[in-house]
Amino acid sequence: MNTALRSVATIGTALISVMSFDALAASKTLDFTVLRDGSSIGTQSYTIDTNGTDTQVKVSTDIRVKVLFVTLYKFIHESKEVWSNGHLVSLKSTTDDDGTPKSLKATAKNGKIMLNSTINKQNRRQFASAAAIPASLWNPAIVNQATIINTIDGKIMEIKVDDLGIEQVDAKGTKVSARHYKITGELTRDVWYNSQGDLVHVTFPDKSSSKIVYSLN
Repeated sequence: MNTALRSVATIGTALISVMSFDALAASKTLDFTVLRDGSSIGTQSYTIDTNGTDTQVKVSTDIRVKVLFVTLYKFIHESKEVWSNGHLVSLKSTTDDDGTPKSLKATAKNGKIMLNSTINKQNRRQFASAAAIPASLWNPAIVNQATIINTIDGKIMEIKVDDLGIEQVDAKGTKVSARHYKITGELTRDVWYNSQGDLVHVTFPDKSSSKIVYSLN
């Protein structure tokens, strides 16, 4: 858990470490089933549209934990990211975090990213580096970062990343070859990207230490 962030040069040896936006397909959708201790609790979807050096990404999450048809917890999240030449231009998100409304509007301006968030009607403004990227996980460039933007409340999160190498992982009902990275710090995620730079698998513990898995359909 205390592993140091790999240098850009070291990560550059990985298959997906230097993925340009031009290398992404013109349009793709990555649909995941969200599992909690092996039981389905919802979905996570990424729609990625690229036009030259411009990219738009829509993220949709719908998670509901139920017991005997009673919803004990729900998390509904929608966001849209706009990118140009590999830099974030804007991000807008809305979240229903188990009844607590949250929203974020991020805008690149004057060499920084301005982050305006509202949580339960309380407003907050923060700033991030113009090179910062969101914590939405679809972009493999996250493995080169020391700080990332929380897409729910705009918080700047410090992370460390460890490259665990190529592994066989479940995706699309079969085993696929993908590079495994462990993210620790203020975000804890294990993520796998294939040779095209697509996110194909995610695991992490929730607050109750149950295992959450994003399984690519």
